[in-house]
Amino acid sequence: MASVADRRSFLSFLTKGLLSVIGLLLAVPAIAYFWAPLRKKREAETLDEGFADAGSVADLPVGQWRLLTLDVVRRDGWQEKARMRHAIWARRAGERETSVTVLSPICPHLGCPIEWHPDRREFLCPCHKGTFDSSGQVVSGPPPRGMDELPSKVRAGRLLVQWRDIKSGVAEEIPVDL
Repeated sequence: MASVADRRSFLSFLTKGLLSVIGLLLAVPAIAYFWAPLRKKREAETLDEGFADAGSVADLPVGQWRLLTLDVVRRDGWQEKARMRHAIWARRAGERETSVTVLSPICPHLGCPIEWHPDRREFLCPCHKGTFDSSGQVVSGPPPRGMDELPSKVRAGRLLVQWRDIKSGVAEEIPVDL
């Protein structure tokens, strides 16, 4: 026959075990809640903060301009403020995957979209007949400067581009904060 002391110690052990399980069940979501922003921040740092993936460099034909889209996410701390899609002109200079030039397709004159004409080997702005050579330098027309080059780098065969909004109508590149 079990004594009262044995029953009390068994019930005490059972109560402590049950409370430990309940405490663990409450602690796991709380820890995950506080850990998630730190994990996301680390993931963002590995993706090169401020740079967006424009695709595989291997998909760019050597020596030819290709219009690509770039999904840019603007963040305020950990919160996503805005998701915007931009076009970019990209060209791989040689067989080496690291030699990629990226230009903004926005005319530095008044902000019109610039088009590449491979038959003439030049960029044209349809708004005011601005003409740029195959490297983006002004040939003729009203643009005050050449096409704006965007910061880019290649990581693991992927083209990463940092989008910048640049003021139109002035001779120097002046970044615009949004």
